[in-house]
Amino acid sequence: MAAKYNIVFAGEEDTDTQTSIVSLTIPHVCKLVISQPDSSITLDQDVDAEQAFDTGYVELGAGKPNLKVSANKSWKLSAKSSGFSANGSYTKATGDLQLKDAGSSHAANGFTDYKALSAVDQDIAISAGGVKNEDHPCQYKILLDYENDIPGEYTATVTYTLSTDAS
Repeated sequence: MAAKYNIVFAGEEDTDTQTSIVSLTIPHVCKLVISQPDSSITLDQDVDAEQAFDTGYVELGAGKPNLKVSANKSWKLSAKSSGFSANGSYTKATGDLQLKDAGSSHAANGFTDYKALSAVDQDIAISAGGVKNEDHPCQYKILLDYENDIPGEYTATVTYTLSTDAS
């Protein structure tokens, strides 16, 4: 007699569950891009020199430079100037170089209009939140004085710094 085997399958499914943990640590991130960083003007070639001296200043091209800001948390954009290089025995005052942020909703500390730069960082724009590719079209103005500004070339370097809040 042959043996009989009965196989009984349980009515419930068999399941096996495992877990996986995914972790991502995001640091403070900010990015500053400067387009058209250099700006220059030659009086009597680009602008009438007498008119500029009578007015007391000359404005350089609008949107030069244009700063593009991206940050993933609160941030500030600051600027400082090296001051003008000496022209013979005369050194033009650092504060004769002025800057304005002509189009940003986050411009701060009076930089929506021209404000003198100095050798110390000054916050020109501040935000309590993150932004992506926010434009800051800036413009320079240089003060002129018949009594002090002798003929020659005046050059200054402006340093822009974008930083996130450390907290």
